[in-house]
Amino acid sequence: MNYAVILAGGVGERFWPASTPEMPKQLLPLISDKSMLRETADRLSGVVAADHQYILTNASLLDAVAAECPKVPAARLIGEPEGKNTAPAIGLAAGLVAANDRDGVLLALPADHAVANVAAFRVSVDTAFQIADENDVLVLFGVVPDRPEVGYGYVERGSTLGPGAAEGFKVAAFCEKPDAKTAREFCAGGRHYWNSGLFCGQARTFLAEYKKHLPLMHRAIEVAVRDWADDPAGACERYYATVESTSIDYGIMQKTDRAVVLPAADWGWDDVGSWEALARWVTTSPEGNTELGDCVLEQCRDVIAFCRQGRVAALGVSDCVIVRTEDATLVVGRDMLDKLKPFVRAVTADRPDR
Repeated sequence: MNYAVILAGGVGERFWPASTPEMPKQLLPLISDKSMLRETADRLSGVVAADHQYILTNASLLDAVAAECPKVPAARLIGEPEGKNTAPAIGLAAGLVAANDRDGVLLALPADHAVANVAAFRVSVDTAFQIADENDVLVLFGVVPDRPEVGYGYVERGSTLGPGAAEGFKVAAFCEKPDAKTAREFCAGGRHYWNSGLFCGQARTFLAEYKKHLPLMHRAIEVAVRDWADDPAGACERYYATVESTSIDYGIMQKTDRAVVLPAADWGWDDVGSWEALARWVTTSPEGNTELGDCVLEQCRDVIAFCRQGRVAALGVSDCVIVRTEDATLVVGRDMLDKLKPFVRAVTADRPDR
């Protein structure tokens, strides 16, 4: 059977002050009238049944997540006592799936990505499930780049997986975020894809790679799964207290020889990682302005304005982001957005309630 784990942890600091620990990015309606989490869950309709979905999130957000995804059984909403990146989350989900379905195939996906062409996404996911069901591999969805993006990691394809393996290619190399020149070369060459952060494989294949590359985490997964039926909250608490913090990319995918990349074309995909990304998803004015909420931008150019309470009014400014919420106001130059995350940490450290 097919299963999915939606990774709904994280705060989304690059969307502060709209995104906070109490209302993180995945719970915000940034690109539509639905939260990004709800968009992600709805995207799985017809591909993975709701009762075969797991959602891992911060323990304090369980009620909010349950309200957003009422069709997912409460027992499959897992509250992480602390965030430890994607490897522990995916490993735990793989262990729980394998314990109940030895042949289960698991799709892991973030809760805060955007996909314009849902039909194309579902076709790709069906293909990945087929590849993973028939081959002892871990499938990575490689988004066909439509621009020389320097903010994403890339993956290079190698030889084809083999006859009857649909469109999969063995992974030749993982590439960190490139400089502009290298990104242009990647786009022109046709062998590199954006690393989407979506993965698919048999649950037992995931676990075999954890045992090989993250043996201590694998042992912790075994213990957690063994204790889960009798004490899921306690098992989860002990598990997260034990495991290291690392990503699935560094912990597993960049070490395994079972990595396969499935080119994902026509998704219209974006990880919506910053305010800058919204300009790609929300209609802009002829002056390049993006407005969300009650905003008045007069003689402004290339301004992204977000207003959740009251009104944002700006006159004669350009190339900046203006965000107003109930608790804070942010004004930042668009050329400084890459420095926003440490700035937010410094600002909010003085205001723990924010």
